[in-house]
Amino acid sequence: MAAPTAAPSRQQRRKAETSGRILDAAERLFLAAGCEATGVGRLAEEADVSLGSIYGHFGGKEGVYAALIDRALELDLRYCDEGWATGDEAIGRLAGLSDGYLRFAREHPGHFRVFRFPPPDAPVGGPVAGATGRVSERVRSEIDRMAGALEEAIAAGVVRPVDPKRAAIFLWAAWDGLIAAHLLPANVGITEEEFEGMLELGREVMTLGLLAGHGEPR
Repeated sequence: MAAPTAAPSRQQRRKAETSGRILDAAERLFLAAGCEATGVGRLAEEADVSLGSIYGHFGGKEGVYAALIDRALELDLRYCDEGWATGDEAIGRLAGLSDGYLRFAREHPGHFRVFRFPPPDAPVGGPVAGATGRVSERVRSEIDRMAGALEEAIAAGVVRPVDPKRAAIFLWAAWDGLIAAHLLPANVGITEEEFEGMLELGREVMTLGLLAGHGEPR
């Protein structure tokens, strides 16, 4: 039996609280005013911490932004894993994954924007380069997971024989793009009700396009 995990100390709790305040403030400021326009002093004021706290916890503004990306990635993975676990078979797991990703974007729109569509003036070097690489790894891991489910469904005769990797890339890109088209600031101007209708249609089109017996050439 694994030993019980020790409760965090008071110092650890205070450190986590300070880090959380800095990241919350950075998310608000970076997305509203831009990264370049947000100086470290303004960030410290918004988070109600000292300048030293920002440098001590993150090494500077670039480190803060990299930590924002990693926080978004961690949360996104949690939502997608929860959705994936709701399915009893391959198609159900794919549907659960897509709904988990949608919940993540809806419930944490700031995280979604940092993760998928960063501000145009976001830093790119230093620690951000590593975090950006982890975004690419995260996307590839989900595409691989989806492709595996499609392979399973093809073998079971549920999905018609398609290239599972190409199909997974298309499904991910279509769903991600549909969500972004509505949730990002420069959206396509549809209402929430219209968005729900588009989601339902997207699920239907993508599912019927893959099922064996549908979309076969005549």
